Amino acid sequence: MLAELFGEESAAVTINDIKADVFHQMLWYVYGGTVPERLMIEYAKDIIDAADKFSIVNLKLKAEAAYVESTRITANNVMDNLLYADAKNLAVLKEAAMDFLASRGGEVIGNVSFAQFPPQLVSDLLVATTRRNEGDSGNDNNFTTMRVSELRRKLNEKGLGMSVDGSRE
Repeated sequence: MLAELFGEESAAVTINDIKADVFHQMLWYVYGGTVPERLMIEYAKDIIDAADKFSIVNLKLKAEAAYVESTRITANNVMDNLLYADAKNLAVLKEAAMDFLASRGGEVIGNVSFAQFPPQLVSDLLVATTRRNEGDSGNDNNFTTMRVSELRRKLNEKGLGMSVDGSRE
């Protein structure tokens, strides 16, 4: 994807929708470096957007993890986070938002508009509710209600590692 920007001639290329610092970190990562944790947290959404644009799956997954770990989901931001997760195929963030909705129903009802709730996410909300009602332990082989992190661990054990996003899709 990055190589397509340059074509056969090595002319200057302008990329307007990615901050210079983020592009620098993305290139650093692609060439074997690591993004410092502080920058991963500070620029998590920007890194997710850039990594998504250029199909750098591993970086996108790491930035998503940093975003989820550093973000407190509330009734005020749950729908924004859910819509962002759905748009960018961020399984862990979507799961965190769904878990919030399932566990804080009383707080959410009346305070959150579901007018923008994507209909395709109803099953994910039911999974979160079922997982909450039955407990996380459940059947180790029930992929339908298994946490995304557990699905990814099982994929890693099978040698698939992070070459796939480990979402239910």
